[in-house]
Amino acid sequence: MKLRSIRNILSLCLMLMLALSSLKAQQTAHVVLDSINSSYDEHSPMLSPDGQRLYFTRAGHPANIGGVLDQGDIWYAQKSGDGWSRPVHAGPELNHPGLNGIVGFSADGQRLYLLNFFDKTARAGSKLKNGIAVAKKSGNSWGEPELLPIKYFSNSSAHISATISRDESVLIMSIISYNTEGNEDLYYSLKGANGEWSQPKGLGENINTYAEEWTPYLGSDNKTLYFTSNGHEGFGSRDIFVTEKQGNSWESWSEPKNLGDAINTKGVEQGYAIPFSGTIAYFSSTQNSEGFGDLFGFPIDKEEPVIIDAPVVDEPEPQPQTDILIDTLEVPVPDVDMIFVIKDQRTLEDVDGEVTFEYNGITKKASPSDYETLVDNRMLQMSFAPGTELTVSIKAEGFLNFERKFTAKRGTSRLQELLLVAEEVGTKVEIENVLFRRASAEFSDVETAQKQIDELIGLMNANPGMAIRLEGHTDNRGDAKLLRDLSEARVKTVRDYMISKGISGSRIEFVGYGGEKPLNSGNSAAAREINRRVEFVIIK
Repeated sequence: MKLRSIRNILSLCLMLMLALSSLKAQQTAHVVLDSINSSYDEHSPMLSPDGQRLYFTRAGHPANIGGVLDQGDIWYAQKSGDGWSRPVHAGPELNHPGLNGIVGFSADGQRLYLLNFFDKTARAGSKLKNGIAVAKKSGNSWGEPELLPIKYFSNSSAHISATISRDESVLIMSIISYNTEGNEDLYYSLKGANGEWSQPKGLGENINTYAEEWTPYLGSDNKTLYFTSNGHEGFGSRDIFVTEKQGNSWESWSEPKNLGDAINTKGVEQGYAIPFSGTIAYFSSTQNSEGFGDLFGFPIDKEEPVIIDAPVVDEPEPQPQTDILIDTLEVPVPDVDMIFVIKDQRTLEDVDGEVTFEYNGITKKASPSDYETLVDNRMLQMSFAPGTELTVSIKAEGFLNFERKFTAKRGTSRLQELLLVAEEVGTKVEIENVLFRRASAEFSDVETAQKQIDELIGLMNANPGMAIRLEGHTDNRGDAKLLRDLSEARVKTVRDYMISKGISGSRIEFVGYGGEKPLNSGNSAAAREINRRVEFVIIK
C-alpha cells in the first residue's frame, strides 16, 4: 500500500476518534419534536399564547408559495395530547414568495407580528417590502397584514429576524442598517404615542460584533434578551446567548452569557423562544438533525433557565515530534448557488433575454439548461466560488440593457430578482429607499441611498443614449412652495451624486412637485410615507 494512502487512512481514523470522543463528552438536553421535523429546513419556532399551536418557518418545501426555492414559509402544528400533530402550511394569508416568519403575538393572541410585507398594490419594482408587518385576528383566520411604520427603516441584508415585547411597545430586529458593526446587528425601535415606531438604533457593542447577531427574543420582563451569534465565544457555528438590560437604557446590556452545552452544540442553534406559559422553550438546531435544521424543546422549570458558562479549554501539552506524519484532510469549500429571476418591473412577468456573466476573466452566456421553471417562476441558477465578484448583463427586446454587480457570499439571499425597465419614453420607476433627513436635502442613510442610486447609474451606463427626468415628491403637510423647493433640492442631491459618478448632467433633468401629486389621499403615517418618494421618468 502506498505511503500516502496509509497517511489518509490514519488521518481519517484520527478524525473519527475525535468526533466520537466529542459526541460522548457532550450531553444535550434537547427534546426532539419527531412529528414536526422533516428532511426540510425548520427554524424560528413560536408558540401561540394559548399554547395550542406551534408556528415555525420551513424552507425548501415544494408546498411553499415560492416552491423549493422559497426562502421560507410559515407552517404550524396543533397540540395533540403530550405531542404535536403533523404540520400544515399556514396559507397565503400569512405567506408570500419571500422570507416569512413569526415575530410574536399580542398577549390576547389577537395580533400577530410577521417578517416582511407583500404589497399587492405596489406600483413598480418588487412587491416585497423588507420590514415588520402585523395581522389582526378575524374569526378563526388572520386578516391581511399591514406594514408597521418604522421611521427611516433600512435593511441591506437578505436576513431579517425580530422579536416584539409582550406589551407591543418594543421591537428588537436583526438587520444591517445604520452604523452596523459588521454583519447583522441587533437594533431596537420604540412605539410612539401616535402609533409610529422610532428610528432603529443599535443595542450597543456589548452585544453587537463584527459577525452575525440573529433571532432575538425578549423575555416577558422586558429586560432579558436571548439571541444567536457567531461573534461571541461559543461551542460551534452559532450559539444561543442571554443578556440583561442595564437600567432604563436599551443600549446598555450585561456581558452576554452562553446558555451552555445543554443547548448549544457544534452545529447552529437559533430562534430560542419561551412560551407565555409552560415548561418547554423552543429553538432550532442543525446538530444530528434529519435535514438542515430541526426543532427542539428545552425543559425549563422557570422562565429563565440556569446559565452554564462555556468551559475553559486548557492549551494542550506540546507533543514530541514523531517520524510519522499524518496528512490533514482537505475539506473542499462548496460553491455558492445563486438563483436569478428576470422580470418586467411593471408587470412582474418573466422576461426572456440574453444573460451574460463576467467573473475572474471569464465571460459566460446562460444556456437553456441553466434554467428551471418552478411555481410559475423561471429561475436561472449558477454556482460560484465564495467571494467571486461577478457582473450580470441582460439584453432583452423591448427593455433597456441591464447590468449589475454581485459578490457570491454565504449567508446572503440565494434568490436575486432582476427587474428590467421597458425601453419606452414615459416609463416611470420609483427609486426605493432613498430617504432624507427631516426638512433637509441630506440623505438620512447615505450608504443605502447611494446603493439604490448606483443601480440607476448602472442602468444609464448600460444604455448610453438614455436620458431621464428625476421627480421629487413630499407629503402635503406644510407650505406648498416650501415643499416644492424641498423636493427639488432633494432630487438635485440625487442628480449631483449621479454626476459625481460620471453621468453627464445633460442626461438628467430634475423637478420638484412637493405634495402636488400624492399617490395616497390618506392622512396616516403609512399614507404619508407612500407619498414621499423619488422617481425617474425616461425622456429619451
